[in-house]
Amino acid sequence: MKLANLLFSTHAKIDVLRTIYFAGDGISGRKISLLGEINPRSCQLALQELEDLRIIYKNGTRRKHSFFLNRDHPLYKELLEPLFEGERKLYRQIAQAIIQVLSRKESDSLVAIWSFENKGKGEREIGFVLLFGMDVSQKDIVSAEKSASAAIRELLKTPVRVKAFTLKDIKEDSGFRNFTKGAIIRVLFGERPEDIAKDLGINRGSLHYFLSKSLYVS
Repeated sequence: MKLANLLFSTHAKIDVLRTIYFAGDGISGRKISLLGEINPRSCQLALQELEDLRIIYKNGTRRKHSFFLNRDHPLYKELLEPLFEGERKLYRQIAQAIIQVLSRKESDSLVAIWSFENKGKGEREIGFVLLFGMDVSQKDIVSAEKSASAAIRELLKTPVRVKAFTLKDIKEDSGFRNFTKGAIIRVLFGERPEDIAKDLGINRGSLHYFLSKSLYVS
C-alpha cells in the first residue's frame, strides 16, 4: 500500500493540506481555494477525498462550514506534520540565509521577506520579495537583490527571481503586483502584507484586496 499517495497523489490535495496547516484550523473551502491558489472544482474534489480519508473534517452547517485537520490521524503524525514542519524549517533557513548576506545597513532597514509562486504550463516560477523601509538607496536595493539571489540559489539549487521594494513602492504599487503577478504571498520573515496595508493607510481598492490575503509560513 502506497500510504503517501493517499495524501499527496495530486497537487490539489497537497495544496489543500498545506493551506489548512499554515493558515490554521477553521478555514472555509472558499478561503482554502483562494490561499492555496487551487481551482475551485479541484479544491472541492480534494477536500472530499481528504474527508473520506478522515485526515480532515468539517464543522458547521451545510451551507456554512469550516475545515480542520485531524491531528489524531496516524497519517497526520507520521507523514503530514513532518513534511510541513520540514518546509517551515526550510523557509526559516532561506530567510536566515538572506539576512546573513545583507549589509548592516540593509538588514537594519529590512521589513519583510515574502515569497510566492506563479504556476505556468508544466512549471512553477519561484519569486522572492525583499521589503525595505523608506530610507534605502537604489544602490542598496541593487546590492540586496544580487546578494539575496545568490544566497537563495545556493540553498535551493534552483532558479529564482528576487526583487527588492521599499514601503513607498508598495504604497504607490510601483511594479509590486506586476512582479508577483497577483500570486498569494507567503511570509517568511517580518511583517505581513495585511499589516503593511494598514500601516500605509491602504484600506480600499485592488491593492488592498491583494495585500489582504497571505500565508504566514515560518
